[in-house]
Amino acid sequence: MKALALAIAVAALSIVALAGTAHAEPVTVGVFAPTAPFPSTSARVELAQRLGDSLGKSTGGTGTGKVYLRASDFAAAVRKGDITIALVDATYLAATGGNYTVLAAAVRGGDTTHTWQLVAKGNLKVTDLRGKRVLVPAVGGREPDFIYNVMLGGEVGRDFFAKLEAAPDTSSALAALNLGKAEAAIVPAGVELAPGTQTVLTLPSISGPVLVAFGAMPAERRAALAQAAGAFKGDTTITGFRASDGEAVKAISRRFTVAAKRGPLAVPAVRLLVGDLVEGRTFAIERTPPASFATSPVKTSPASTSDGHH
Repeated sequence: MKALALAIAVAALSIVALAGTAHAEPVTVGVFAPTAPFPSTSARVELAQRLGDSLGKSTGGTGTGKVYLRASDFAAAVRKGDITIALVDATYLAATGGNYTVLAAAVRGGDTTHTWQLVAKGNLKVTDLRGKRVLVPAVGGREPDFIYNVMLGGEVGRDFFAKLEAAPDTSSALAALNLGKAEAAIVPAGVELAPGTQTVLTLPSISGPVLVAFGAMPAERRAALAQAAGAFKGDTTITGFRASDGEAVKAISRRFTVAAKRGPLAVPAVRLLVGDLVEGRTFAIERTPPASFATSPVKTSPASTSDGHH
């Protein structure tokens, strides 16, 4: 009898556990991070799958990872609700906006922010690149604003380069440069450059990819996913994640628009006293003689009668 009761109890616990697993929401991780210097597409896919599986198991369910190579495909998946969370470039979020919450920032080389660089074949200077073609990893269609405003701070005219073209990712930009399909490229620092390719100009440091949740997600689940991300062990491109908020993305967004520069306004320091205004001046009301306001009466002769008598 006791054995039967024990068997029933174990079966009940198993059913409860299975029910809990069945009701756990699956996690779908979308990856759109063109700036992250993965060595190959397969490495990018492998990272997405490992991240999805890790986050899914950490929250008591299953997980998958999907890689998006085009901004339009990624945006469509977000609109349809196909993505639970996403590993996405901070530059893309800054350029396009949206309803998202930053959960964590990706770590590469021990940091979440990375310096960028303008690279070219040969020993060139910046002035040598005037009128040349430049490649940059895609940032959602605002590549000119990213290059001229975010990277160059509005210090270079928007007609300096002959053509700005978006590459599918950092590796593609460097490969095209190496094949002579462009004269220069703007990419994150810390990547391996082909022989003969040199850094022409060191550019500002900005945030790398971030892990975000789109739409309305309960705070408890966001916290659980952020905690799970902190325990994730990645590869050399993305070694892991560090707690972060949305300020890093906002900092890039503010730089997409450069304020118009104006010359300094010179305002003299003037300190006037009443005495300074009246010094050396005489204030008096000139009096006018009253007689000048009156006129003498006009003298007229008596009217003449018709018969000539007065």
